[in-house]
Amino acid sequence: MEVALSFLRHFSHGLAYISPILLLLLLLILAGAWVFHRIEGRPWGEAVYMAFITAITIGYGDMTPQRPVTRLTAILLGLVGVIFTGIIVSLAVYATSEALMSAATLPPGV
Repeated sequence: MEVALSFLRHFSHGLAYISPILLLLLLLILAGAWVFHRIEGRPWGEAVYMAFITAITIGYGDMTPQRPVTRLTAILLGLVGVIFTGIIVSLAVYATSEALMSAATLPPGV
């Protein structure tokens, strides 16, 4: 249980530290949603859904961009999503490493 709490502590501190970067990436995803909304004429909710599904590279295929500008936007959102996911995964690896290192230095039974 101590390792899990240590992981959560390191992960949350890391999130607080990199929050400006994550906020910028989220704003870029929302900007992509705005492009889908304005150019494709999709309702805002659908546009946000499409932007996030594209950014996290799920891409169900239920909605596809039809115009060249929105296709380029989808490609850029995919790249932003890969960066976003990579940052989160690297933070989780860091937090896991720190949690395991701190657990290894504790005396037995603590």
